[in-house]
Amino acid sequence: MQPYLRSRAHYGCSGLFRLAVGLGAIAPFDAGAAAAAPTPAVTASIALLLALSIGLFIVNWRRARALRLAEEQRALLATLLDASPDMIFFKDTDSRFRLVNRAAAEVLGRPVEQILGKEDRDFFPPAAAEAFRQADAQVMAEVGIHQREEDVQHADGHLERYDTLKAPVLTADGRVIGLLGIARRITAERRNQHRLKLAAQFFNNAAEGIMVTRPDGVIEHVNPAFTQITGYGPEDAIGESPRLLQSGRHSHAFYQRMWDTLTRHGRWQGEVWNRRKSGQIYTEWLDISPVFGDDGALLHYLGIFSDISSIKASEAQMAHMAQHDALTGLPNRNLLNDRITTALRRAQRDKRLVAVIFLDLDHFKDINDSYGHAVGDVVLNQVAHRLLECVRDEDTVARLGGDEFVVLMEDIDSPDRAEIAAQRILACLAPPVAHKDQEFFVGCSVGLSLYPEDGDTPEALIRNADTAMYQAKQQGRNNAQRYHAQQTEQTRQRVRLENALRRAIDTSELEVWYQPQVDLATGALVGMEALCRWHDPAEGTVPPSTFIALAERNGLIVPLGAHVLRKVCEQIVAWRAAGLTPPRVAVNVSGRQLRRLDFLGSLCSILEAADCRPEWIELEVTESDILKDAEPSIATLHGIREMGISLSLDDFGTGFSSLSYLKRLPINTLKIDRSFIDGLPADGNDRAIVQAILAMGRSLGIQVLAEGVETPAQVTALRLLNCHSAQGYHFGRPAPADALTEHLATT
Repeated sequence: MQPYLRSRAHYGCSGLFRLAVGLGAIAPFDAGAAAAAPTPAVTASIALLLALSIGLFIVNWRRARALRLAEEQRALLATLLDASPDMIFFKDTDSRFRLVNRAAAEVLGRPVEQILGKEDRDFFPPAAAEAFRQADAQVMAEVGIHQREEDVQHADGHLERYDTLKAPVLTADGRVIGLLGIARRITAERRNQHRLKLAAQFFNNAAEGIMVTRPDGVIEHVNPAFTQITGYGPEDAIGESPRLLQSGRHSHAFYQRMWDTLTRHGRWQGEVWNRRKSGQIYTEWLDISPVFGDDGALLHYLGIFSDISSIKASEAQMAHMAQHDALTGLPNRNLLNDRITTALRRAQRDKRLVAVIFLDLDHFKDINDSYGHAVGDVVLNQVAHRLLECVRDEDTVARLGGDEFVVLMEDIDSPDRAEIAAQRILACLAPPVAHKDQEFFVGCSVGLSLYPEDGDTPEALIRNADTAMYQAKQQGRNNAQRYHAQQTEQTRQRVRLENALRRAIDTSELEVWYQPQVDLATGALVGMEALCRWHDPAEGTVPPSTFIALAERNGLIVPLGAHVLRKVCEQIVAWRAAGLTPPRVAVNVSGRQLRRLDFLGSLCSILEAADCRPEWIELEVTESDILKDAEPSIATLHGIREMGISLSLDDFGTGFSSLSYLKRLPINTLKIDRSFIDGLPADGNDRAIVQAILAMGRSLGIQVLAEGVETPAQVTALRLLNCHSAQGYHFGRPAPADALTEHLATT
């Protein structure tokens, strides 16, 4: 600082000295004058000049320091403003920008020097700019602080939400010279608030029960559905362990596996038996997953569950209906097959015999035709009761349908035991069946097959016992016959028929006929089912039940199905080319076709070759075919639906009918099997089953169609049950394409 002071003092003195010379205060220099002593006036002048010089120096030094401090403060303020992520700006009374920080400049998309002096209308759409101007005017007019949320359009066009605070800037005398604004971006905050609100609404309004626990398992939160399902309110559950709900039906190992799975895979889901506050045990579907923080630390466990008691009860009811005869309550073919399979395994292990006794009532059709189905049902129930009484407790009595019954006997040591049982069955059915002062003599023909001599599968044993039963009928009925494995004429006939069927498929001898499907309310044609017909030059007309079953057994069903599908597509295109508008045509597809890996490709090729649109056809599948190998079949069905082809489930109610599978099937239509239609309107069981299937279809949003409708009474019953569509002989028998062409031309 000393050199600086010296230089400034020197500058001041010499300047003043030059000023004094100029005014003549000091005489010109000469040698005589130099020798003389200074006068008092000169001394005073010099002192005054020095004082003035020092004063000016101090003033200049203070001004320089003040300017330097002001520059430092301005730089500090600018740095602070630019460091803020919030928009900071100052506007004058004309709403022109006089100061903006870097964040504001980035939003406006211009350098700071191109913003200063400009207005909002230079950067924003007219409507937004006018809104900003009016808000600024209000702030400066009311001389108060205003806070508001507003949408601000960035330079790239996207909108962001801002929380803006504006305040007027006043001079010392209270005059408004502008306003200062600070705007903080709150888009993410508002979005998070919205998400939290949605999450809260979901939590409070979800139909599923939800509980949130701490990592140690203590319950922290429960939703209203939790209380509705379990009966435990928040005051009961919060602070407790989920063990509060345990039913006692699961072992410790079950819960250990649950937590092991949750730890390894990050999720567990499955069925759990729990207990309500009332003590009632119920089934729930539970999904548990962990909740982690941003740092990866475990914060909570989230459990979401739904009460599936009604679904399980419906499944149990449907399973019982699927495995038991609706009329007699006896096991049906499905359950019989399962029990024969189990019996064969035990017999193979224990080296014992298994007997299958097949019986068919003699002249039962006469009772139905003469006295009606209601009386026939009474007779069948009494026959079932007698059969149960004349066999051992461990034996199975099953009804296959109509007047056919099967008795399964296992753990027998000799064929004689089975033959004695067959004779006992004949004897128990010999007395007449009484009903309302009427007596009905039924009698039966019995066929017997034995494992391992006559077969080692359920199908073989039932088939051979059936063959033996027909031998009993041919020998005068009301007797029992053992199966004999020699080559019979029926076997030779089957071989001839198989060869002829192969030839018919290769030479396209098979025809496709069509049966109408109608709207029960209007009678309008709403669809058609394609049915295969075969007239062999040597064998004559072969029933579909004969050659379709034969094709299923020997694998010919795959080329046969492709042949039918190809002819249907070609016929639809031909109809449309002729100016006709046929409804959608249903084509049956077997399980063997569905399970082939190339089925979807083959289906696409057939459609493309015929130039047939997917929505013009419908594929029919049977539930029994699907459930033989469920997962691949279901995947194929989803592929078919993605192609735009409708799906219908044929013969519904005769197979397993699992709701757990049904809800996974992408089907459009359920077809009620004709076995349930036959008894309408008199048979209460058939009516109840049809009504249940219709209600289920409505609940699932699936159309329902009744098959095998043959009488006006059945039509009336179906209308009363709100069934919308049907097919059967009452509406039209299957007919060749030419006959349908005439019908389509007139509608």
